[in-house]
Amino acid sequence: MSVTVLGTRLVTGIVEGAQRAWLRPPETPIRRRELPYWQERGWHQAGGMFTGAYQTPHGSFLGQIEDQGRNYFRFFIVDPPEALRRTSHWSCFLPRGNRRYQVHMSRRPNDVSSGIMTIERLITDAYRR
Repeated sequence: MSVTVLGTRLVTGIVEGAQRAWLRPPETPIRRRELPYWQERGWHQAGGMFTGAYQTPHGSFLGQIEDQGRNYFRFFIVDPPEALRRTSHWSCFLPRGNRRYQVHMSRRPNDVSSGIMTIERLITDAYRR
């Protein structure tokens, strides 16, 4: 293999661009909103009861959460989607009357937000199957 040199030139543009990149002022971090997930998703709290909707790409589903104290919460969903009935998690949805189901979780969520995220993930996974 042979190389033929066709010409040479000074590559100042690349060096100047690299110097500018290094001399850029430091980036300013953007502070994250410090609202809990349940508030970001539009849930409302009145006393020990939270009301709102579990929101997924496949639809929104009414829900309620009862704060029982000491980081113990009971999660409910109204009219769970049919897709959930075809999953192994359906046995965790216990009918409580008036189209309302209590959601039993094997691992108790530490807070309202993580419980909402868990139920939204269950619904999303049910539709993906």
